[in-house]
Amino acid sequence: MTYGAMRRAIIGLPVTVSSAILPDGLWGCYDNENHVILIDRRLTYTAKRCTLVHELLHWRHGDTGCANDSSKQERRARTQTALTLVNPTELALLERMYEYEWQIADELNITTQVLEDYRSTLASA
Repeated sequence: MTYGAMRRAIIGLPVTVSSAILPDGLWGCYDNENHVILIDRRLTYTAKRCTLVHELLHWRHGDTGCANDSSKQERRARTQTALTLVNPTELALLERMYEYEWQIADELNITTQVLEDYRSTLASA
């Protein structure tokens, strides 16, 4: 599902998704008090797609805001984002077809970070 299709699919949920210019290094943020997800408008559509799933998971769990990368909430959101967006069968096929991580991620319509998170999740299971 593309970013645009995802945005249309969540219409009616009790959370607002908006685009904004966020501080450098911040791709997205969920504000639990106002039930608002902000996504940096400068991102590619692939990065916006991954960020939207990530922030929706923060919303679903009622996380309280933007936490640092090492928080339990952040690790959970990254793991669940990877498990949501990566199809293991498709990944196995693409790993035989392509040499580089960016090629595989591009075909899966995910960022290389999501691919790395997926592999880390499998390695720790």
